[in-house]
Formats: sequence, structure tokens, C-alpha cells
Amino acid sequence: MRTILLHTAFLLAFSLSLLAQNSPNFWQFWGDGKAEIGFYKGTQVRYGEVRPCKSFLIFVTEPFNGEKQVKADRADASNPAYNGVLKLNHTKRFQTGIYTYSLMTSVFTSATPCTIKQNGADIRYGVGAPLKITFTGQEWCGMTFHQLNRQADKSMKSRSQSYFESEGDREELLKADEQTLFADDAFIAVRELLRPLNAGMITYYPTLDHARISHIPLAAEQATVSKKDVSTRFRGANLPATEWTISGQNATAQNGAWQWTFTVEKQYPRRILAFQYMENGRLIERAELQELTRLPYWKLNAVKDEHYLSELDKSSK
Repeated sequence: MRTILLHTAFLLAFSLSLLAQNSPNFWQFWGDGKAEIGFYKGTQVRYGEVRPCKSFLIFVTEPFNGEKQVKADRADASNPAYNGVLKLNHTKRFQTGIYTYSLMTSVFTSATPCTIKQNGADIRYGVGAPLKITFTGQEWCGMTFHQLNRQADKSMKSRSQSYFESEGDREELLKADEQTLFADDAFIAVRELLRPLNAGMITYYPTLDHARISHIPLAAEQATVSKKDVSTRFRGANLPATEWTISGQNATAQNGAWQWTFTVEKQYPRRILAFQYMENGRLIERAELQELTRLPYWKLNAVKDEHYLSELDKSSK
């Protein structure tokens, strides 16, 4: 109860003092103490074969300690090291023969400005900058872990662990200013909840799960961001939407071509209706929204609360 009250008080403080710095609707909508939970069904290619895949996109605001880069235990809106973030938890589960892959990525993107202090240096990051990205993957062969932490010199500290000897434990600094686009954060960026996403050339890093399960280094690339207005079918109705395309070329995709496509509802809060990733013209991953709700899911941990999940994933009934 104490944690919930602190969380609510923190969000209210930012709602009142920083509302003008964000989308006019952001804190009014996202500061209600609930999470947006979207259930998606689609496919994932693994070991050269197409697998049915279920995924969840869970968006929620929470207080964040920018110095320690963890969820804050206490709220302190007057401390520049503390800020509010929009967090995305992206989970994926798919079967590979006898065993299951379970992947999860968490993205913490600043919803209020945050000061990062390290080794006597500090830098102020504005609204919409990804501060931390964490990935973990579990399957019967072993586990992998990868974490990016925002630094005070416009970089990200990358640390990864793997059960593969050739990958082992690695640590490096990645050049990444506020405008650098991480594909994991693109799921927040294309909704334009915190700041506009501009079309044009941009520095880009692939998703952590793609880097890990493809066994490729996480390296900066040049990408092109474009968008167009489209109409899409959802639940029997035509909805106006924006189709975002993020594309580029690198040596890890055979002939080098790769492309993300996001179909995003135009009406606020601009839900992601579908997304897909392709390499060299071949579909690697695709997901379409099935159900969406807003709930304080962290409170719904009793056996009697399991019906909420079956209402999202009707195929589990």
C-alpha cells in the first residue's frame, strides 16, 4: 500500500508541474495508475521455420531513479536524479519443437527530464530519451541477458551475458545521443506519446532479442524513417492509421536489407495495431493486436484474477 501511495503521489506531482512539457493528454491519460496491456498474435521465424507466437506489449508509467537506473522506491520530484518514465514490457513466447522460447524486453523512456550523474559529469536528458533497455531470454539450452544503461557522456553502457562460450560476458560503450533510435524503443517512439518522431535518416540499433538470438554484435547503423497515412481494418471497422517504416542495410541480413513496419492508430493514445520485421524481403516477425485493456495488473495476482488473462487471450479458454 505504501508503494502504491508513493507511486500515485509521484505521478500527481509530475502531472501538475510538467504537463505542459509533454503531449497535452499524456499525464492526464497515463498518470491514472493503470497499465495498458495489449495482447498480440502472430509468427516468429526461428531455426529457419515459421512459429506461432504470442506476445504482450505492456505500457505503464512509474517513478525512476536515474542515478541508480532502477524503479524508485520513493518519490522525489524535486531531485533531478528522479523522474517519471514510460516503461514498456514486451514479452514473446513461441515453441521450437520440444521446447519453448520465452523472451522479455523492458524499455524505460523518460517521460520527464532526467539528469544522469557519473564520475563527476552530468548531462540532462529530455523527454523521450530511452534511459535503460533490458533483455532476457530463456529456453532449454540456456539463458541470455543484455542490459543498456544511459551514461553521462551521450552513450549507452552495454553489458551482456550468454551461455555460449564465444559470446560470454561482454561490456562496451555504444555511442547514442538522445536522437539515436533503438528498435526496442521504437515501440514507444512510433506512438509519439512523448515527442514527435521525425522522418529522415537516423542512427539506429537493432532489438536486443534479435542481436542475441541471431548471435550478432549490437552495432550502430544508418536507418531511414518514413511514414504515410493508411486505413486499416480492426474488429470489422476501418480505422485511420499511420504506417511507419524504419529500414536500412547491414551485413547481418544476407543481402543487407531489413525493415520494420508499424501500423499505429491515429486516434490517441495511438495503439499499435500491428508490427512486423523483415530481412532481405523475408518476414521474420509479425504480430497483430487481438485485445487491449487498461488494468493495475500488479494488484491482480490472486487465483480469482486469472480470468483477466483469459479475456485477453481467448484462445487459452
